[in-house]
Amino acid sequence: MIAPGLDAELDELRAISENCDAFLIDLEARERQRTGIHNLRVQFNKVHGFYIEVTQGQASKVPDDYRRRQTLKNAERFITPELKAFEDKALSAQERALAREKWLYEHLLAELQPHVPQLTRFARAIAALDALSALAERSLTLNWCAPQFVREPCIEIRAGRHPVVEARLAETSGTPFIANDTVLGPKTRMQVITGPNMGGKSTYMRQVALIVLLASMGSYVPAQSCRLGPIDAIHTRIGAADDLANAQSTFMLEMTEAAQILHTATRESLVLMDEIGRGTSTFDGLALASGIAAQLHDRLQCFTLFATHYFELTEFPGTHHAAVNVHVAAAESGHDIVFLHELQPGPASRSYGIQVARLAGVPAPVVNHARHVLSALEQGASASQAQVDLFAPPPAAAPAEPSAVESALARIDPDALSPRDALDALYQLKSLAAKA
Repeated sequence: MIAPGLDAELDELRAISENCDAFLIDLEARERQRTGIHNLRVQFNKVHGFYIEVTQGQASKVPDDYRRRQTLKNAERFITPELKAFEDKALSAQERALAREKWLYEHLLAELQPHVPQLTRFARAIAALDALSALAERSLTLNWCAPQFVREPCIEIRAGRHPVVEARLAETSGTPFIANDTVLGPKTRMQVITGPNMGGKSTYMRQVALIVLLASMGSYVPAQSCRLGPIDAIHTRIGAADDLANAQSTFMLEMTEAAQILHTATRESLVLMDEIGRGTSTFDGLALASGIAAQLHDRLQCFTLFATHYFELTEFPGTHHAAVNVHVAAAESGHDIVFLHELQPGPASRSYGIQVARLAGVPAPVVNHARHVLSALEQGASASQAQVDLFAPPPAAAPAEPSAVESALARIDPDALSPRDALDALYQLKSLAAKA
């Protein structure tokens, strides 16, 4: 904690602890020269500490200031006042250095205590300056633009880019990032996004959220231009995860997050829904996805990017005025596929899942088998009845036939009955009710 050069005592203790060997070598050289004993050695052991060792044949040459510490068969060991003083320091130097450093640190804290409020404000100012200068440098280096904030509800991004993916592409392959526009406003609040896996749906959705987040925190944004209305929150349901330790499956966690969004999002929220409903059966997932889309569109009316592989949902904009279909483009040549990563209006025609599986390295027999199964399923689907409209209102129930009690009750004219007839009619109704 304490730098060298601040405290002389601490520096000395550290030097003793870290440079014992240098002192002992220097002392040994000086004592050999002073005494003329060329085989004199300065050594250390844990039992006797530091000592000067002289052979028995040279013991007569030791000076008067040498004090005998130990006698061996062939040597004598001595201590001198200088070596004793060094020993006292060296054996406790590390412990004393730590104690000295702790004292200096506590003394520093005590001196700084009256200045803590000013230092806190200073630290916050430096932190803000650091963040702002970093964002300014990135804005200039990466060609970002200043967002424009307006009062009307809108998210209008021209040539928006995902900064992380763009930087990664530049590092690895030098491939330019394909920029895309995003236009949401009072009349268009939801995009139903379709297209192939690996086509760029998730990248597009996340870049919109990142641009909104960067703009909201005061940064320039990776786009050609950007107009934003009020945005109070960004809600996301992206990816597949579970929390098995708390008894939550992948689908349960997905529904929990979706429920939280549906309870908390507002008209000024941005919602990202990526492949909602895929953790259960096809019909269950499709029904849930359609219900969630309808709630976001009709009730919450928030800005929504809704990516899905359920092509049935491409009919959603036909019955919901503020929703539009968009898709990420791909080109197919034989069994090969090229991802264009370009957002285009309208729904996608295919998912290209089998082509993506082949690119991932799925064995050829599996891919070929999947193609045959897909062809058979598509032929079967075309020969079957037209699919159910998920967004049509439920059919009106057929009127039920009246029961015997209801028929008898309808024939009774209360004004024409005497008290006796009314009592008989009541017994008759009770009898009919018992039979039913």
